[in-house]
This record gives sequence, C-alpha cells and structure tokens, in this order.
Amino acid sequence: MFQLLVVLVLLVVSEGGLYRGISSYPGSYGHVYQPVYPSIPTPYVFNYVAPAIGGFSARQESGNGYGRVIGSYKVADADGRIRKVQYTAGPEGFRANVYTNEPGTKTSNPAGVLIQSSAPDPPPYYFPKIPYGYGSHSRGLR
Repeated sequence: MFQLLVVLVLLVVSEGGLYRGISSYPGSYGHVYQPVYPSIPTPYVFNYVAPAIGGFSARQESGNGYGRVIGSYKVADADGRIRKVQYTAGPEGFRANVYTNEPGTKTSNPAGVLIQSSAPDPPPYYFPKIPYGYGSHSRGLR
C-alpha cells in the first residue's frame, strides 16, 4: 500500500509541474527537456511537370544543404509563348538566365539577370492623327 501511495504522489507531482526538474507541459514553470539535434545539412532534389490546356509548366530544383541551390522552370502557353528560367542561388546571391519568345521582350541584362528574347520586335506605334477640335469633347457635350 505504501509503494502505491509513493507512485501516485510522484505521478501527481510530475504531471502537475510542482517539481521544477520535471515538467510535461510546454507552458509550465519547470524545465522542459528539448532534445538538441546537430545541424546536419540536408541535400534535396525535386521536380514536377504539370500539363495544362494547350501547354504545361515544369520545375526542377536541387540544393546541397549548405545554401547552394540550382534549378529551372519552364512555362509554355497554348499560343506558343515559352519562358524558361535557369537559376542559381548561394553565397554570391541569386542569378538567373531567362529565355523567352514572349511578345514585347528583348534581350537585356538588368540587375545581373540575363534575358534572351527571340520575340520579334513589335511594329512601331504611331499616334492617330486627329484634327484639333474633333475629339470626343467637342461632340454634343454642350
């Protein structure tokens, strides 16, 4: 009977957080044992392809666990537009190369990102020649 009483008292004390060295609840006043795991670099690799109506998107990426990431993604639309981006990230920062045929793009190198466009140059835009006084402001607004 005495042994049962001792076991019950220890159980109540440990569950109630009355003994500072043993605590089961994260918010209680006792010390909560947190296991310490060494910081082990964890390399990873993933990829996917997602078909869509008339096109698709795809992505692949790998990381070495020390902060260096290499990857790419590609998007193709039903109207023939394609964008492919190859990127790297690491201690030197983020770098990307963009290959596209999207209208309105041109080959450039802003902020260290290489954009290579195979889109044709758009035709020049000329403002319409409307004689002075024939705009929408002068028609029946008086």
